[in-house]
Amino acid sequence: MSSSPASPSSPTSPFSPIIPSTTNTTTTPSTFAAISFHKSDTIRLLHFPPSLTATLEPTLLASWPPGLETQSTTSESAEYKFKGKPFGYYGSQSHVGGIRLVRNLFAFLHARGWVLVTSVLCSKRYTAKDTLIFRQAQVQAQSQPAAVEWLVLAPMAKDKLRVVYDADGVRLHGGADENQHNYLGVVIAGIKKVLEGLGCFEKGDWSHDSFEFELKGTPWRSRGEGSVNVRIMLMRLLELMEGHGWRLYATFVQRTGADEDRILDTWYFVRERETRKAELAG
Repeated sequence: MSSSPASPSSPTSPFSPIIPSTTNTTTTPSTFAAISFHKSDTIRLLHFPPSLTATLEPTLLASWPPGLETQSTTSESAEYKFKGKPFGYYGSQSHVGGIRLVRNLFAFLHARGWVLVTSVLCSKRYTAKDTLIFRQAQVQAQSQPAAVEWLVLAPMAKDKLRVVYDADGVRLHGGADENQHNYLGVVIAGIKKVLEGLGCFEKGDWSHDSFEFELKGTPWRSRGEGSVNVRIMLMRLLELMEGHGWRLYATFVQRTGADEDRILDTWYFVRERETRKAELAG
């Protein structure tokens, strides 16, 4: 015998009113904080504890050699204006430097229990960049976050894809060396194979202590079938990175755009360092 549809007042109906639970439960609300990017040279940390922002400056100075222009704090925020333009539209060197700056900021926060929840765009201005929302992870006493490492894929110009990866004991430049396993070379070779398989690879070379692929055509401005191929390429790259143990941590706009040229997301990946050690040992 088939059952009759649930009526709107039935407890199993999706239209039933939500009845407050009589169980006395308490939950600890999450603590949220944010990082926003302003102009081409400024970041603002909002609602992070003063004890954290007070220890951040050495990381920022080590990550961006030109240094800080100014910094200011209020009861709710800390703002840092950098010399140069780490988040500007022009300059590959500044772009790579800005990536390393943000990556090291992620690492600083991750080591202190702050993890990214999402990125949001809060403005319709073409120069707008994403705001990053963080949550303070609930960790047990005497528990430390796992040591992690970071890798970044950054679309650039109309036809470039740059790979930024730094790790202790791993060479950043190519070259034959049978006595040393060049892990970054393994990643580069894997990406090249994916691009070649899709007919996207044009050439590649090292610059600014990172590797830049030049792709065929203008994939970041493609339309129609070309735009479908770009999305397939991105999915294949995600599959490749996942196969090496990398988890996509964040994708967001961190650079100022131009009137007729939108800036694409930069992709930040994270994985536990033990994964690389196991891979190299294998």
